[in-house]
Amino acid sequence: MVELTDEDPPECQQCGDSVASASEQRVVSTVEDGTAIHQYFCSDACLELWEA
Repeated sequence: MVELTDEDPPECQQCGDSVASASEQRVVSTVEDGTAIHQYFCSDACLELWEA
């Protein structure tokens, strides 16, 4: 997993907002072709919209 810093916070996969200060931050991890893929979300609501 890639170490994150305040200089390069990930963006929410659904809305594009930074997840650095999100109190409800969620991460969905999958493995594709032997590589870990991490999808970041700023809230449960954005995760649910992305899953729909």
